[in-house]
Amino acid sequence: MNVIRGLGLGRAALACALGVIAALAATANAQIGGSYSYVPKQVHLVTDGAKLFASNVKFNRFDELKLNAQERVLDQQVGAAVAVVITNRRIAAYGVVSGWRSLDRMPDEQIESITAEDYAGLIVTSVRMLNFNGQNGVFAERKRAVAD
Repeated sequence: MNVIRGLGLGRAALACALGVIAALAATANAQIGGSYSYVPKQVHLVTDGAKLFASNVKFNRFDELKLNAQERVLDQQVGAAVAVVITNRRIAAYGVVSGWRSLDRMPDEQIESITAEDYAGLIVTSVRMLNFNGQNGVFAERKRAVAD
């Protein structure tokens, strides 16, 4: 403290300097912890009768998932900026930037898990793993090993 007084800094300057150091430390800690990548809620799924819509808060619109004859929704998950919908015929995903995209289900394909978080969707089935990027609207696919 004597050094600070010798430099002519008062208590207010010391408090300000300590505040800046604390803010810098908190910012560094937040970036290491990953909380800087927070994605606000931008997508909701809305069922209206037999129709399913993605409510896109970012672009202030509703986008319908057009279901084919005798197609029905079996499961769904929604993240901050992505939604994944499983029907009896396909796997559909919605990205706040990309809109609806879908892939046909394979014969006898069983859905094992669905995850939707931030801009990412992950679907694991009995025959493949799929991820969906809600920013560019692209699915990536990897076949799973088949047990004999």
